[in-house]
Amino acid sequence: MLSAVVALLMFLSPFPEQVPLKFEVRAQESLKFGKGTTSGVQYYDLPVTRQPNSGVLIKLDYSRRNTTFIFDLHHRVSLDPDFVYPAEITTNIEVLSGGTTSIGSFTIVDVIKAGDVFEEAVDKVSKADVDRYVTPLGKKTITMKLGSGSQSLSIVGSSVIITRGTRNIRNDTPGQRIALVSNFKYFEDQPGTLLPID
Repeated sequence: MLSAVVALLMFLSPFPEQVPLKFEVRAQESLKFGKGTTSGVQYYDLPVTRQPNSGVLIKLDYSRRNTTFIFDLHHRVSLDPDFVYPAEITTNIEVLSGGTTSIGSFTIVDVIKAGDVFEEAVDKVSKADVDRYVTPLGKKTITMKLGSGSQSLSIVGSSVIITRGTRNIRNDTPGQRIALVSNFKYFEDQPGTLLPID
């Protein structure tokens, strides 16, 4: 009987909320890829690096509670007329904190087929011919649980592997832009906060 009452009270109680916190994206201007034409969301390039200041640097507001940081990860692909389909693309990135200390590595894998397009058009910052066919593809939402206190994070690229049949091409050249990130969110966790399911 007691368990039924507790279950009913839990069902009727409001869901715990995550309180939005402020954050500041301090990425270099040159890392701005462009804005989504429908969402207005800013997309940032991720270069291969282990230097936090060379990645997408984010200053997080102070919190006395644990926090959650969320962002979307995308492949960065040049779909020029010579691109050979299908191709499996594996993009690896890392999140650094406290200098070069890694607090997480993340991977997105997709098979790109002829005719695949991104979910929205992006108004690119660079109008150079070399960037003409570059586009984000795929989307993976990354959710990170962080401790209390003010923090700075840097999101950096690690490598990209393109697989066609039995042939792999790996790119982990320092400075090469291999991925895109967007749609940042930062929350203070209230007691009983439920994790989002990706």
